[in-house]
Amino acid sequence: MARVVKGNPGPRSPQWPRVLLVGHGAFGPAHVSAWARLGHLDRLVVADPAPAARAAARAAGAHAVDDYRAVLAEADLVDVVTPSDTHAAIALEALAAGCDVFIEKPMTASLDEADRIARRASRAGRLVQVGYFFRHHPMAIALRHRVRDGEAGPVRWIDADFTSLKRPRRDSGVVLNDAVHFLDLACWLMARPPSEVTALLRRPLGRDVEDIALIALGWPDGAVARVQASCVLPGEHPDPVVPGGWSRKRVAVTGAAGQITADFMTHEIRRRRGALVSDGQGQWRPDSGEPQCDRFGPVDTETVVASELAEFVACARDGTAPSAGAESGVAMAALCEAIARSAREGRTVRLAAMAEA
Repeated sequence: MARVVKGNPGPRSPQWPRVLLVGHGAFGPAHVSAWARLGHLDRLVVADPAPAARAAARAAGAHAVDDYRAVLAEADLVDVVTPSDTHAAIALEALAAGCDVFIEKPMTASLDEADRIARRASRAGRLVQVGYFFRHHPMAIALRHRVRDGEAGPVRWIDADFTSLKRPRRDSGVVLNDAVHFLDLACWLMARPPSEVTALLRRPLGRDVEDIALIALGWPDGAVARVQASCVLPGEHPDPVVPGGWSRKRVAVTGAAGQITADFMTHEIRRRRGALVSDGQGQWRPDSGEPQCDRFGPVDTETVVASELAEFVACARDGTAPSAGAESGVAMAALCEAIARSAREGRTVRLAAMAEA
């Protein structure tokens, strides 16, 4: 990958990387803590127009300014943690300034914006990494290894539930805010995006964005996934990320030989052998085993974010591609636009046809 080297201090300077965190709202403090864990707090500048946010950043040990543009020329890495409809403008400016960019999910609010970022990053030889939280969660990583190792057999069905009773986001609906996590996880487990999508979106709060999403994904090999998300349907457990929220965050992968379920609220992965066995004469019987449970300790948010940012720093330092680069942001933007189109038109949308419509 071609690289653009900024002026001194550069990648080999003791001062590298100089980090600019844009946005210190609900999730910004987790990023400040993560940068501190990585030992970069003394080279971190937080930009946020809200005085209270800047005060909180300074209390955590970071420098703080009101306008990111004032310090952009001095940054090596830019970490974007702002409302999704502002991601594109900030990322494009950062890329133009020669910075590598980390963008919290979703990369952008539209496919056109995602394409612009990917093209700009390619022309500039810069790195873009999308912050898909669960790709760095130990349980999701363990789930992926077991699925890839064939413990459940060829995948037939993925059931992903990200439902909550919690504070709604004002900048986006539950597709871009919540479902995107498990949409990406399903694609990551399958190692490719789906070929078709069918979706229902509902707005019981009367807002301009959806509060309930029910999404079906299909792959050419016959695998199917159901992803559901909401901010109005209570789960069984207090949400560790959103104060006052009650959530359910669970992914079950069913294959020809069994099922593996990761419950991110109880910190358990359950496995069970299960298949239909033919007697050769048209009769089938279930053959299942006793469930097995692997328990993980609770994983705090800052640990997962620190893992994401550590990959970002390593890729920026070495000139290597991250696991979730700009192309993954473009693919997700295309999928989210297909979801919106399916719900709007009341039909299944084939992703290959999106560019032709």
